Amino acid sequence: MNAHPQPQACPSAFAAGREIGRYGSAEAGPTLVATGGLHGNEPGGVVALGRVFRELAERKPAMKGQLLGLVGNSCALARSTRFVDEDMNRVWTKAGVEALRRQDPSQDHSEQREQRELLALLDPLLEAAAANPRRRAMLLDLHSTSGGGPPFIVMGDTLQNRELAFALKAPVLLGLEENIEGTLIEYFAAGGNVAVVLEGGQNEDPRTADNHESAIWIALVACGLLDAAQVPELERHRARLTAAASGVPGVIEVVHRHDIAPENEPHFRMLPGLKGFMQIEKGRLLAHDGPHAQAQVTAPFSGVLLMPRYQPKGLDGFFMGKTIEPFWLRMSAVLRKLRMERVISLLPGVQQNHHGPNTLAVDPKIARFFTLEFFHLLGYRKHVEHEQRLVFSRRNDRL
Repeated sequence: MNAHPQPQACPSAFAAGREIGRYGSAEAGPTLVATGGLHGNEPGGVVALGRVFRELAERKPAMKGQLLGLVGNSCALARSTRFVDEDMNRVWTKAGVEALRRQDPSQDHSEQREQRELLALLDPLLEAAAANPRRRAMLLDLHSTSGGGPPFIVMGDTLQNRELAFALKAPVLLGLEENIEGTLIEYFAAGGNVAVVLEGGQNEDPRTADNHESAIWIALVACGLLDAAQVPELERHRARLTAAASGVPGVIEVVHRHDIAPENEPHFRMLPGLKGFMQIEKGRLLAHDGPHAQAQVTAPFSGVLLMPRYQPKGLDGFFMGKTIEPFWLRMSAVLRKLRMERVISLLPGVQQNHHGPNTLAVDPKIARFFTLEFFHLLGYRKHVEHEQRLVFSRRNDRL
């Protein structure tokens, strides 16, 4: 990693401590980690966690496990900017984390210092979860968007993630991790742990913190840390998220990301008035990407617009997706429980890849009838394209 000048101290209470709160005991059961402010212009999760911990302190319910609330990027929060030196939700690749561990801490830039502090808290939880199933670790990462729209869930499609994601009563996006590398949920879920993101709404909208607060209470019940009777307003929290996402498809597969070149980042402009989950026709003008107004970006197909960028930083211009019918989700759960992945390497054009037993290499010329969606049904994600073959790695379902 490149050395950067030591950042100035953060002029904010956010810098005073990494922990927003800790309630319950890890010895009593699983730990739900809730992170807010991984992007510094998204404060809603931090606000919501403060509310939840205050209410827990007043009510003092017996908890079968632990809730741990963490600030993601304290310096960026202090400056109300997405990040200071590097996007904090793109640094969690295996190679990136290993490089950080080798690096002299005195050379850390702002986000590397933040990440090092988070790793010191998260890694012991992940190690305990790997050693003892009773000490499961789960992550609810609270975010918001610059473009607005209803709250929604992002997850890697594992059966254990589905249980929490669908309990949150918001639309679910699948496949986003195939378009973005280095997210915190990807790192956290690598060992088969539950990890989901809730995008709660628009960054500055006060309703976003309300949505985050509701999601935390619902997650505490869904993860078994509290009983439903211990959350008197549980139905109101569920109704809030359901109403906020009314009329939006339940599950959407993300199939396209508009990648902004670093040199074009200051020039990218979405057309005004676009919002998440709008239905967009193929060819519609969506943005200008470059120093000249004629650098037009149009929709590559008819589908659902997701997360249009209306903020000055970030290389994700927008995403587009397609609706998935509930039948295919039910079918995929059945196929996974039957362990159909054990015979998939026997199909024509499919072979085990040298990277490991959970990795397949697919020749698209031979296996032309086996679509990307078919492999997704069995829990695989497209990892790379290598030597004219598609390489898929399998997510870890806990059956």
